[in-house]
Amino acid sequence: MNKKIILSILSVFILNVVMGQVIIFPIPIGKALMPEHGFLPGSKFKFYPTIRQYDLKGFKLRVEVYDDRETAKLTKTHCSDIEFTNTSEFTNPNCIFKVSQYVDTLLKQSGATLDSTSTDTLQVRLEGIDARLIGFGYIRAHGLCQIKVKYHGLEKTYCSDITDADKNSPISPNALVTRKTATRIIASASMREVIEHFFADLDVGSYK
Repeated sequence: MNKKIILSILSVFILNVVMGQVIIFPIPIGKALMPEHGFLPGSKFKFYPTIRQYDLKGFKLRVEVYDDRETAKLTKTHCSDIEFTNTSEFTNPNCIFKVSQYVDTLLKQSGATLDSTSTDTLQVRLEGIDARLIGFGYIRAHGLCQIKVKYHGLEKTYCSDITDADKNSPISPNALVTRKTATRIIASASMREVIEHFFADLDVGSYK
């Protein structure tokens, strides 16, 4: 069996055991990608907490995360005119691991219990993600993300186009960081935004 496939299977097993009970479909096969958002080193990818606090203690969920980017083939999110260029490192299939870790982390921080044996199944399907650095001289960082959530027979789409000028952005327009760091921060923020949009609906009972 191809070594990359073996490593990917082991990664999924370790992620499900160590990082929580989030189950990933399909198993991503990693590929080399030359980052085009600068060649200077970037800071480590961070997981940011939700802006608001949510009480999800009553939820015991089986969480399934799917990578639907190949089938969705989005050129942009539903809430933005900024098109994907797919030149950031988040084009890599292994990006789905970051999304699953984000879902796992924020659900647990909000008090939800993740259990792969639960009959209460939540599906999170990644349809598109990109990070754009737009402009000449004065650059605006955009984090673009779109997911589809299936829960209790309902299906909703959540999208984000967060910039470094937004009030909820972890980075300011004047921050002195490398282009790669800016890309990672704003992409992370876009993931948090779409997950939090779902949490807000879950918190007010929109899926009941």
